[in-house]
Amino acid sequence: MSNPTRAVSGFERQLIEAVASHLPEASALQLHADLASAAAVEMGPGGARVGFVISGYERPPYQGQHAYPVELQMQDADGAELTPILHADANDRLLELEIIRWDGAELISPRIDSLVCYA
Repeated sequence: MSNPTRAVSGFERQLIEAVASHLPEASALQLHADLASAAAVEMGPGGARVGFVISGYERPPYQGQHAYPVELQMQDADGAELTPILHADANDRLLELEIIRWDGAELISPRIDSLVCYA
C-alpha cells in the first residue's frame, strides 16, 4: 500500500460499525478496536477499494483474506445497486473495504441510509 494514508471517512466508519453490530461480541470488539486505530489507503478509483492500516499492528505475510460474515447491500446516488464487502486478514483483523457497483460504472456517492445488512 504505497498510497498516502488518510483518516477513515465517516461513511467507511458507519459501514464498519454496521458490520460490527452483526458480529459475535469478541469479533465486534476486535473490529471496533481496529477501527479506532486505523488509517485508510485508497486502492481503487473513487473509493471502490480502500485498505486499512492499523497502528501498532504488523500484518502477517499475505495468506489470503476473507469477508466478514455479514452480507451488505446499498445504493449509489443514482439508485444503482452496490455490494460492499468488508475483508479481514488471516488473523481476522480489518483489512479492506471493497464496493462493487454491478453495472460496471464508477461509484458516485454511496448512500449509507440505504445500507441493509444480512447476518
